[in-house]
Amino acid sequence: MLFNRNTPTVGKTIEQPSEELVKNTLGLHNASLEDALKYGGDLTRAAIGAMDLQMTKKHIIVDTKIHMLLPGMCPAIPGWHTDGVPRGAELKPEIKFPPNIRAQEEMDAPIFHLLVTGTSCLTKFIKDRDISLKVPRTPDSKLYSMVNKQVDELARADELELYDAPSCTAVMWDWWELHTGVPAKHHEWRFLIRVTETDIQEPKTDLRDIIRTQQQGYMPMHFGW
Repeated sequence: MLFNRNTPTVGKTIEQPSEELVKNTLGLHNASLEDALKYGGDLTRAAIGAMDLQMTKKHIIVDTKIHMLLPGMCPAIPGWHTDGVPRGAELKPEIKFPPNIRAQEEMDAPIFHLLVTGTSCLTKFIKDRDISLKVPRTPDSKLYSMVNKQVDELARADELELYDAPSCTAVMWDWWELHTGVPAKHHEWRFLIRVTETDIQEPKTDLRDIIRTQQQGYMPMHFGW
């Protein structure tokens, strides 16, 4: 199956936020655009303003994450993957069923927008286009372990050109685009926002589900303070 079919678009850049602004910004989970603008704070509003929203889908969903990072800590589960893969009989990306990436061939692709602040932990992408990888024939929870292994092997053989998303800059792509979270390089407060324009998934409406009071972090077993 071909990945990285289209070229991501780099958009506008915002000013690097202060540590105080980042750590006092609310985290959001599957918020509507309206709720994100209302409750997300100045940093979230500035980041959304830098994005080239297409306004061609039924729904716009906003997710933000704020982390206090230490060297070696990863704010997302690391591994090469794509976003928004359909799952289950309803082909909903938010439900807990094995991913059905082959269904994407017959569906309208969502549009993803990303902006990450700082310099410690920027999302990594691949410059190469039309990357052919093996994927399961049927929906399978092993999809992304397969994808990650193949991409890692190609990267170690210097057959792929990797790059970091530019800091504080909006990047737009579709659901065929491979990317990965990475461990932090140094101490930093980090803000990440992803905005999804989609016909498939609806935003949440209950603020108790939308406003995040915890942020997950991942680290190796032998981790020192």
